[in-house]
Amino acid sequence: MFSIPHTFASEDESYITIPALRRFAKEKRKEDLKTTVDRPQLIKDIENYANQSEENKQIVLDWLDQVLIEGIKDIQIKYLEDNSSIVLLLNNTYIERILSPALVDNNNCHLYGNYTESLRLYRYKIVSDSEQGRRIMLYLGKLICIYDKKTGSASVPYPIFVEIFLDKRLIVARAKSKAGMYKYMDNFVLDAAISTTAEKELNKAIKQVCELFSIETASKSKAGEFFKKQLYLMLEKYTQTPKEILELMSEKAEKTDEMIDSLMKNICDLPNNYREDVKSSVLNMIEKYFSISYPDKKIFTKDRDAYPLKLNATDEEDSTVEQTAAMENPLQSKAIFFDNKKMLQKSQSCDGASFMFNRRNALYCSKQFKVRIVIEKDYCTLKFTEYTMEEDIIYVLFSFIGTTRIVD
Repeated sequence: MFSIPHTFASEDESYITIPALRRFAKEKRKEDLKTTVDRPQLIKDIENYANQSEENKQIVLDWLDQVLIEGIKDIQIKYLEDNSSIVLLLNNTYIERILSPALVDNNNCHLYGNYTESLRLYRYKIVSDSEQGRRIMLYLGKLICIYDKKTGSASVPYPIFVEIFLDKRLIVARAKSKAGMYKYMDNFVLDAAISTTAEKELNKAIKQVCELFSIETASKSKAGEFFKKQLYLMLEKYTQTPKEILELMSEKAEKTDEMIDSLMKNICDLPNNYREDVKSSVLNMIEKYFSISYPDKKIFTKDRDAYPLKLNATDEEDSTVEQTAAMENPLQSKAIFFDNKKMLQKSQSCDGASFMFNRRNALYCSKQFKVRIVIEKDYCTLKFTEYTMEEDIIYVLFSFIGTTRIVD
């Protein structure tokens, strides 16, 4: 009899959330799966559905694979070097020759399986499409131990999803961040246990996959520069000056030019080579006060898929800025954003940011979700702290890494 493993079914673990359960029930409503029952009944109904036939079981297993790689996740991204082994990954036969023997069970290629302390491969796909390009998808898993003062210790399965985006030369790993994580022990003893984190497990998974394919990740300087530039471009995309503000600035264009001339000639007595810098500063100041005083703050969020709530950046002189908008209001409506906008534009890099994104499909969910993006030494982390569907995860990912093919 098929049953969803307790770790995945448990409400405390948040692997399978009510929105995911209700979406499945809605899709299979003709099989008498109801969307209005409570969580335990939803899980029981899906298990009963799986036990009706082998075909239904495979449908549920495929669904479970998908649910386990979406939701609440930490995502680690690393940049790949363009070596000869990357070219080999354009050959499906070559990939199959490496991955097929590595599968745990050729007859059950799903994350629903027997886990061990070693990270092992349960399923893989080779996919090419116009939207995401060519990619290799690896469904991996291992055992870890978790410990809580109230409930004690337990050994639990820990799925990790790794995806290689060949057109982007990026390797991306996902897993759930959990408190009290430790390396697996047959008999758990807290004093002897070795702690671990999602960050460490994702890093190990990426390293293992790179070794499997004989590929290498880029240097800290190369990766860091790339990710900081991508985050700046993403920030720029979602902070375009609203047309309402542009119209106000256009109406005052003549007086603005007079102000620039007066500052250049009458106040500071500057040579002409300073004009563009002065103009940029004056326009930034005018945009700032039009923006923070504009009564309808919705102009900074409407017709946009996302807007920033917080950002961190360091300029070429190592001056650091950290900006946060209160009560989840758009950062662009706050004075502090404009106080540091010029620095960001000059460096064209950003170290970290938090965004509010609109969902592609808000069925059974809130309309928006938050994402935190942090640039580390040689990788980038995306943190999804609430249930997020695959389509939303991919949208955020490509908003960050861009849609064009990488060429050095």
